[in-house]
Amino acid sequence: MSVLLPILLLHGDAEARLLADAASVLQTVVPHRKVQLAASWMTRPDLLSPSAPAPPKSLRTRGILPDVDARVLLDQPHRLVLISLFPAVAFPVLRHRSGGAFLAHRALRAGWSPEDASAVAAECVEEAPLSPEEAASALEPVIGRLHERGAAVAVCTSFRHVREPLEHRRREGAPSLRELVRRTNLEVARLSQRTGCFVFDVDRPLAQEGGASLGADCFGGTGFAADVAVDELITLLFDALPDDLMPTEEVA
Repeated sequence: MSVLLPILLLHGDAEARLLADAASVLQTVVPHRKVQLAASWMTRPDLLSPSAPAPPKSLRTRGILPDVDARVLLDQPHRLVLISLFPAVAFPVLRHRSGGAFLAHRALRAGWSPEDASAVAAECVEEAPLSPEEAASALEPVIGRLHERGAAVAVCTSFRHVREPLEHRRREGAPSLRELVRRTNLEVARLSQRTGCFVFDVDRPLAQEGGASLGADCFGGTGFAADVAVDELITLLFDALPDDLMPTEEVA
C-alpha cells in the first residue's frame, strides 16, 4: 500500500468550512501517498499543555462535545500540523465544574439541542478569550514540541472580511472582531519569525477575491472560497513537505 502522509488540522469554524473537502483533493494531488487527514476542534493553546485538565468527560460521553482530546491527536505522528489561532481570541472558554475546559466554537454551539445548551450553562462558567498576544505566546511551546518530533507546523491566518455577529457585539469593552483578526494575523506572522513555523495564509488569496463576491468572512465560506483555500493548502504542502511528495517506490 502507499506510504502514509498523516496531516492534522486543529480547526476553528472557518477552517471546518473552507477545508471540508481538503482530504479528497489532496489525495488527487499526491496519488502515490495515502493522505490521512485527521481533524478536530482547536482549543485554547494553553489547554494543550500536558498538565492542563482534560476536556470534561461527562459532556463528551453525552455527545455535547467531540469524544476526543486534541492533545491525544497531537501526540500521534504527523508530518504536517495546521493550527487555527483565531478561535482562542474570538470565543470564550467554558470551564466545567470538573476542572476541564473547552472552547465554545460557533458551529459547535449551533449543534447543541436546547437540553444540551441548558446542561452546559448549568455545569460550566465562562472565561474570557485570550488576547492575540497571549494566544500566540501560549502556542509557541506547542509548536516547539511538534518541531522536536519532526512535524512541520503551519498556523492559519483569518480572512479579514468580517460580519460582526450579535453575540460578539454584546461583549462590552471588547475589541471589534475586525481588530482581533488584524492583530491575530500579525501575531501569526511573528510566530513564524520566532519559531520557524509556516503560515497557512487564507487571508491573502481570499482578500484578493473579495468577501462580498465570495460570500465568505472570517468564519469561513463554501464554493469558490473553499476552492481558493484548498489551493493555498496544496501550495503549503509542497512548501512544507517537498521531499515527502516526491514519488518513491511503494511499500507493502
